[in-house]
Order: sequence, then structure tokens, then C-alpha cells
Amino acid sequence: MDALHQALDDLRAHRDRIEASGPIAPAGIWIEVYRPGGRDVDYARLKAEKVLWGKSRMKGLKRVGSAEHRDWQNRIKRRDALLEIERRSL
Repeated sequence: MDALHQALDDLRAHRDRIEASGPIAPAGIWIEVYRPGGRDVDYARLKAEKVLWGKSRMKGLKRVGSAEHRDWQNRIKRRDALLEIERRSL
């Protein structure tokens, strides 16, 4: 029983570290990479299941590797890590 409590405390501490590390992406958002016609550069955009940005389900993130693109990648990684912690705690 002590091992179970220790494991739950470890997961709780890990969750707190993730939440303190920065913003977390909401559920239903992902990044799509695309290449506009005739260009040699890949661009990224956020896509959502529901309308989030005005009347749109998409938001441009500039080029792949840009600061905005990396920020949203990290937000999505944090969200996925929190979901994994929740799954393990059950």
C-alpha cells in the first residue's frame, strides 16, 4: 500500500512540474504541416475540432521551426503528458 501511495505522490509531483513549466494546449487542437503551392518551405498551422479563433478552426503558426510553432509543440506535449499521468493514476 505504501508503494501505491508513493507512486501516486510521484505522479502528482510530476503533474505539478508540468503545469508549472508553461501553458498547456486545450483538448482538440493539433498541428498540421503543409507546403503552399510552388514553395520549398513547410508551414505549420493549428487546427481545432471547434471554432476557437474568431470564426475559424485554423490559426497560422508561420514556418515549421519558428518560435510560435515550437511553443505550440511544447504546449501539446504538456497536454499529452498530463493525459498520460491521468491514465496512469487510474
